[in-house]
Amino acid sequence: MGSKTDTEKSSGKGYIRIKSGMLIDKFRKKKTVILDIEELSFIPYILPIYESLIKKTNSISYYISTHYPGASELNVFGIPESKQFIVSMSKDLHETDLFLSPHIYGKGNKNSIRIHINHNQPVKYQSYMKRDFINFDVHFLTSPLHRKQTENTIKDYSLEEIDIKLFNIGYSKSDDLLCGKYSREKVLSDLGLDIQKKTILYAPSWDKGLSLRSFGESVIEEMLKNESINIIVKLHPISYSSEDGPNYKFYTGGINWKERLEKYNSYKNFRHVSEGKSDPLLAASDVMVTDLSSVALEFIMLDKPVIYINCPEFFEKTLKETYTGFGNTSEEFVKNDPKANAGRHTGIVVEEMSQLTEAVQRALNDPKEFSQKRKELAEMLTYNKGRAADAASDKILELLNLK
Repeated sequence: MGSKTDTEKSSGKGYIRIKSGMLIDKFRKKKTVILDIEELSFIPYILPIYESLIKKTNSISYYISTHYPGASELNVFGIPESKQFIVSMSKDLHETDLFLSPHIYGKGNKNSIRIHINHNQPVKYQSYMKRDFINFDVHFLTSPLHRKQTENTIKDYSLEEIDIKLFNIGYSKSDDLLCGKYSREKVLSDLGLDIQKKTILYAPSWDKGLSLRSFGESVIEEMLKNESINIIVKLHPISYSSEDGPNYKFYTGGINWKERLEKYNSYKNFRHVSEGKSDPLLAASDVMVTDLSSVALEFIMLDKPVIYINCPEFFEKTLKETYTGFGNTSEEFVKNDPKANAGRHTGIVVEEMSQLTEAVQRALNDPKEFSQKRKELAEMLTYNKGRAADAASDKILELLNLK
């Protein structure tokens, strides 16, 4: 993975190069747009919108802000390394017309249109922190549930008088999934798994106190006792954060999870999929096991059963340590309110590891058990189903006066 040197970062050479490029773009009557990809795991949330934009106009010049300029993963955009720069520059680039970030902590220049589009469905807290929320003047909402979270934020901090624009856009990452693009048989065959076997997807969230860091290996080992099923593991994208990234320890607990889980590769019915999007795996799996990950809400939209592992340490400690200031983050609220609970009320909650095998079998035997509750929640989980990227690109062109 390539990255700019500390010398370039400190000398300002990168800033001068990017600023000069933007000034040339202005002279050529091109709009300048920064795609804020702080962590490489944010690529799936920006890429569909970018791909939709480049099909509709050639009047935009694109730049990437990231902790990893030159990283090979960014090649999917076709944006040269000379137009990639470290995230701290974005706020100082007055020439920017539009700043698009899937991260609420992103900071664009105040003279630009600053758009936040959520990189997940609402979980874990009631509202954003004020200091982060007001860094954006436009919020692309993924779903009615996200609208509730956003309106809670405005109400909690009495921001009604501030000109903050909310648009119902959708969740572009899930467009292909919701359009039925992926074949279960092909996904499993490509992974070398038996298509005749039922498939369980373990997809935990990343936080300290949740299942991966507390007892994730025990979860895998418990499920591997059943040789009649496939086990796929797909961790939260930031659990794969690079060791040379500034947030590595916070996001991963200082553990290289790719290496840690290699010991299970000898099992024929096990696959750890650390690269690419989770969407194909959602299409291929029959049951999900998770804790408090928003990916459960994506699975619920497919009307498939989810098993939730209860994690007392998270509710008793991490909520207070990490999410204080995010509105209501009480244990009761996060466990039970659909705006924060990742759909726990629509699935089986496992209190002890000894209950996991029985819960998996229960979900496989009766996948429709909680179907009505899932369908009711699913109604709250998307705008512009299957065409969110197009909705986002249309609104961006409108905001840039290119439509």
